[in-house]
Amino acid sequence: MKITRSSTEGATRKGPAEWFTGDVYIDSVATPAAPSRALASLVHFMPGARTAWHRHPLGQSLFVTEGIGLVQRRGGPVEQELEDPLRIER
Repeated sequence: MKITRSSTEGATRKGPAEWFTGDVYIDSVATPAAPSRALASLVHFMPGARTAWHRHPLGQSLFVTEGIGLVQRRGGPVEQELEDPLRIER
């Protein structure tokens, strides 16, 4: 068994401009060890910030923990999420 304390995962880092518009900060919660690909991050969006269009070939789970999350599939309606777990299929 390997135990990794969350404080050793790394400091908060600014989200890269290629992925986000506006100020976004990322905290790693869990980093995968081979052969796993599952990871978890806390992503903090400042007012007006958003992600660039992108896809997750295996889907994505989102948990809005503060404020309001807006999600949209390309060409689809904008949906508002309030602290509800959300599974986005590919």
